[in-house]
Amino acid sequence: MKLSRKSRVLSTFLFTALLFVSVISLAEEPENLYLTKQAAIFYHDSGEYDYDISDVVQQAQAYLEKRIAENNKLKNKRKLAVVFDIDETSLSNYKHLIALDFGIIPELYKDTILKAEDPAIPATLKLYNYANAHGVAVFFITGRSEDLRDATVKNLITAGCKDWNEIYLKPNDYHEKSIIPFKTLTREKIQKKGYDIVVNIGDQYSDLSGGNAERTFKLPNPYYYIP
Repeated sequence: MKLSRKSRVLSTFLFTALLFVSVISLAEEPENLYLTKQAAIFYHDSGEYDYDISDVVQQAQAYLEKRIAENNKLKNKRKLAVVFDIDETSLSNYKHLIALDFGIIPELYKDTILKAEDPAIPATLKLYNYANAHGVAVFFITGRSEDLRDATVKNLITAGCKDWNEIYLKPNDYHEKSIIPFKTLTREKIQKKGYDIVVNIGDQYSDLSGGNAERTFKLPNPYYYIP
């Protein structure tokens, strides 16, 4: 039986409280890794993860609808654009993360991407389709490296994303410690082409930092962190 929204929130809270009550008095001890992983799995399997994604995407679409309506009233219309991240934003890697026990070993993780079989995240796919249907330009900016372009394009198409303006992948020789410079400069390039990036959506703060977008929307991702 599917739990109500209130029941899911209460269950998540109680489960998490029970997990960490034993370490409250140990101020210097980090959270137990096994228990943290179990909490992340429960968050996903309870349905709360999907609910939270949908909530953020609905906010993004509401803002996009508002900007489209405003733009339609202009005599000289602007070229509106939405920027999507890919992993855990447009496509879900969850089954691979579980298989790897949340341990992202670059070589193994790259192999999962080359399979090009990750499903679309339904809520984000709806936003993508809405943007396309209303003449808004779509750009993907991803931390995936350029040598994964063919697999990435194939996966997006099979997942239902069949039309976009451009996909920007990280250069193979990129050596910055953070992905922020690459994503920031790429959004700047898009703006220099005459586009107004009205929505920038991603699962990492590094997807959204650096400006060059009207509004940013952060999706949940307790599974990994990209600086």
